[in-house]
Amino acid sequence: ILTGAGNNTNLIERAVEKGCDTYITGEKTLYTVQHAKFKGINLIVGSHTFTEVFGVESLAHKLKERDNSIEITRLNEDHLE
Repeated sequence: ILTGAGNNTNLIERAVEKGCDTYITGEKTLYTVQHAKFKGINLIVGSHTFTEVFGVESLAHKLKERDNSIEITRLNEDHLE
């Protein structure tokens, strides 16, 4: 398994060369979906929100544990997907 940018076929090529069977990304283009299919590698696209929000929330929690005076605000937005 390799993770990375979904708009970059070079990273999909690298994953195939390294023997990976799955590529996980938060973005895609039509060309990268077609390229992954052509190369025979699984492509999991989770969107930026769903692949990154957990890391940011974890960081916010750790910062708050270190300094309770830090104010944390979560901004929610409509999904454009």
